[in-house]
Amino acid sequence: MKHFMKHFTIHYVFLILAGIFIGTIGLFVKLGGSAVNPFVLGFYRVFFAFLLLLIISPLIDKSTFKVKNKNLKEDALIGLLFAINFTGTNIAFLLAPIQNIALILSMTPIFVLIFAYFMLSEKITKNKVVTLIIALIGLVILNPLRPEGFWGNIIALFIVASGGFMFTLLRKINRDESIGNVFWFFLFATLFMLPFPLILGFGRPNMSIVSLGIISTGAAYLFYNLGYEKVEAEVGNMITNIVTPITAILFAFLVLDEPVYRNVLIGGGILVVAAVYLSTHIKRPHKIRHG
Repeated sequence: MKHFMKHFTIHYVFLILAGIFIGTIGLFVKLGGSAVNPFVLGFYRVFFAFLLLLIISPLIDKSTFKVKNKNLKEDALIGLLFAINFTGTNIAFLLAPIQNIALILSMTPIFVLIFAYFMLSEKITKNKVVTLIIALIGLVILNPLRPEGFWGNIIALFIVASGGFMFTLLRKINRDESIGNVFWFFLFATLFMLPFPLILGFGRPNMSIVSLGIISTGAAYLFYNLGYEKVEAEVGNMITNIVTPITAILFAFLVLDEPVYRNVLIGGGILVVAAVYLSTHIKRPHKIRHG
């Protein structure tokens, strides 16, 4: 029994670490993003994540390199959405305060709900209506259309919608996010982003850029997969939806000395509540993750 509890607790720790690592995205973007073109930054993010998974994935998933030819087109499409999602997230963090983007990104499960209605013909239930109402109230209070970080906020909204579409597509084509599959997603994302450094120049990636790829992205996905081996998706979603924005805001305040806006925290907090409510009241076969 003690061994079981210890084993189970470790997987919770993995999910908390994943949430913390995701919460460092804005920090590393702010610290190192200005050193290279934003699209080149997107390349480095997926490239360094790919390198980490190239080393680790085969040790965890023995079927990593055993991909079926019919899956390659699907992997390439998801890889393209990865590239768009991660690069757009970087740009959003460059243009707006970290707290804005981190809290807006917590809306991803809400957009999965919307896309699932159209793409998977899932019914709109009372719980889903409650979730949408809570999220709408939070979004109005957060007010992404205000002047501070306007374009970053708008890009974040598009990225959240893109992420919602991506996760719904994963469900539609019945593909999971095992670490072996994620390896292929990052491989194709790297290939799609490669033209940008070839055209714009590779620049000189600093440690913050390397950390963005390895810690905030590659290691985050690694710990997600390790955590979800023994933890239900609904519980895991709840943990990361709470840990990630709190971590991001703390790093922004403590390291970058970003001012804290009351309406952003209140509105964003309501968005997080909506995401947590959705995670704990609706069963899903797949995990919903931040980008």
